Formats: sequence, structure tokens, C-alpha cells
Amino acid sequence: MKKLVTLLMLSLMASSAFAVIDPDPDMLGIYFDTTGDDNCLTTAANVPFFAYVILTNPTVPGVEAFEFGYENAVPVGFETLIFQLSTTLPAGAIDVGEGTPTAGNIIAGLANPVPAAPATVLVTWQYLLLSPMSVEMYLTASNPSSIEGGLPVIQAEGSLRQVGLSTGGPSFPVATVNAGCAVATESDTWGGLKSLYR
Repeated sequence: MKKLVTLLMLSLMASSAFAVIDPDPDMLGIYFDTTGDDNCLTTAANVPFFAYVILTNPTVPGVEAFEFGYENAVPVGFETLIFQLSTTLPAGAIDVGEGTPTAGNIIAGLANPVPAAPATVLVTWQYLLLSPMSVEMYLTASNPSSIEGGLPVIQAEGSLRQVGLSTGGPSFPVATVNAGCAVATESDTWGGLKSLYR
């Protein structure tokens, strides 16, 4: 019995170490909390809300620079009814990217690396919707991008590397506002699937 209790406690501690939606390493996503747990928001018009671009489960000690493209897809005719009230980057960051509330690039170099954590916040946006509407949020490579391949890039330990897209992909939203929730996809084997029904 002691072994079972010990095993249960260890599994609970291990699962809390990766308390983010996407358990994969080096994934970039947009979340509505700073811990990488919530990528689906329901909000009313005229109520400001925050969205965080987070690198989850990094395998590097810190991030020295980062670049990505973003798009906030809204219904046709509603493009002027979404406002980006603020963009906050880590202290000492310089962003040479350009954008609007609906699309753009963040291309940022940092004076000091951002130390890695299971949920490493790289950008904080504050938005306001002037009308009840849905928003699908996408991340892609920046334009221009330092590395070909269509994915965001970070610099760590002096070298550039691509990172994956958490809970989405270039064709799927990584976060949603007032829309169907973006869900992380998991790969599974046929044997693993069959074992669920034994």
C-alpha cells in the first residue's frame, strides 16, 4: 500500500511540473493566463482582456531573442472593431516588427535573456472588442524570418532554433475568443488506443 501511495504522490508532482495545456517541449502559443492553461476565452464587448504569447516547456536556459508572425482573424467587416490597447515585451527588449491589431510581426532582441520557466511569457497584449464577435488567433513565422520553415524562431545559447506551435498550427488557431476552443492535438498509437478499451 505504501508503494501505491508513493507512486501516486510522485505522479502528481510530475504532472504539476508541466502544468500547461501542451506537454511538448519548446512550443509557442497564445494564452489568456500566464501559466499556459487557458487558450479559450469568452468575453463581452467593451471589456479589456489580456493575451500572453508564451513559450511552454522550453529546453533552453533562457531566450535571447524571438520572432513570430500573428494574425487575429475576425468576421468580415469587423476588422476595425478590435483594438490592441498595449503590447508589453520583456524589459530591455527592442521590437523591429510592425503590425496592426489584426496582423503583424514581433521581431525582438533582448538586452538580457528571459530565464526559462515551464511557461515563459514573451509578449503581453491587451485587447478590446467593440462588438460581440469571435476572434481566432494564429501564430506563424515572422516576415521576414531568420529560418525558413514557417515556424516561430527563438535565439538561445547563441543560436537560432525553430519552435513548434502549441495547440494549433499555421492553419489552425492557437487561441480563440468567443469561438470554439482550440484544443491540443496528441499523437497516439493503435496499440495505445486499443489499451483504453481493455
